[in-house]
Amino acid sequence: MKKTKRNPFEYFGLTPQFIKECDDETLFKIIRSIYRVLQMRYHPDRGGDPKKAMELNLAYENIDYDKDPQRFQQHKKLYLERLSRKTLRRELENLETSHRKLTYLLEVTKERFWNYITAENFILNKHNILDLAIKVKIFDVISHINYSNIVSFKKKDFYFKEFIFSKGLIYRVSSPTERKLILLRDYKFIGSIKRGSIEPWNLMERDIREEGFFLKNYLTKDTFIKEALFYINPEIKLNTYLFFYNFLEPNRVYLEGVALRVEEVKSAEIPQ
Repeated sequence: MKKTKRNPFEYFGLTPQFIKECDDETLFKIIRSIYRVLQMRYHPDRGGDPKKAMELNLAYENIDYDKDPQRFQQHKKLYLERLSRKTLRRELENLETSHRKLTYLLEVTKERFWNYITAENFILNKHNILDLAIKVKIFDVISHINYSNIVSFKKKDFYFKEFIFSKGLIYRVSSPTERKLILLRDYKFIGSIKRGSIEPWNLMERDIREEGFFLKNYLTKDTFIKEALFYINPEIKLNTYLFFYNFLEPNRVYLEGVALRVEEVKSAEIPQ
């Protein structure tokens, strides 16, 4: 069966009835607003789909009322002729059925993946942290957001910390000068997320104080599964957000900060 070429109006999710009731100038203003939102969603620089971004741009160019009102009206006429109410209703019902199935499968997949990466026997693949000692320098973005405008917290070292991963254990270096290793019991590295994929400060729990809102260094498990789990990578990579899980607090996911440096550590530096 020959595939019917999509009308440019189809890319913007407006029903024929709505389009029929709008004058051309108002309709184009609405389409332009939708286009800007979708463009941000699909733009490759924001982690979107390059193919969809290109299709969206082409559709918008074909119905750019400011540049070519006649072509806009031609596509509008064809769209209204081809998609009757009955056809649209049937397509919407099919889409709703597919959406329900996909939503269910997505939720099941997320929950199973979460159970997998928080299991005690979960092993990271690429860095093989169970066998290789790795030291990671981290910039604490949440503390910086909370305290950067306070004079007493402006010293540089306050926002930096070091973690060491060795044989499945996680240590934190106490301070740049003392450099004692503190074992973080029941703490586990979940994975990293590339900066730009999410904006974690919008997801973190908040604490209301007299000075205003302070971000906590964790988000809820449900929020993480819904908003961030899709982007998780089991590797420790530079310029990524590092997320951790505490078995004693199963409903929280901790953000330690952004990885600035990753290097191997001599075994003699690690407690045996």
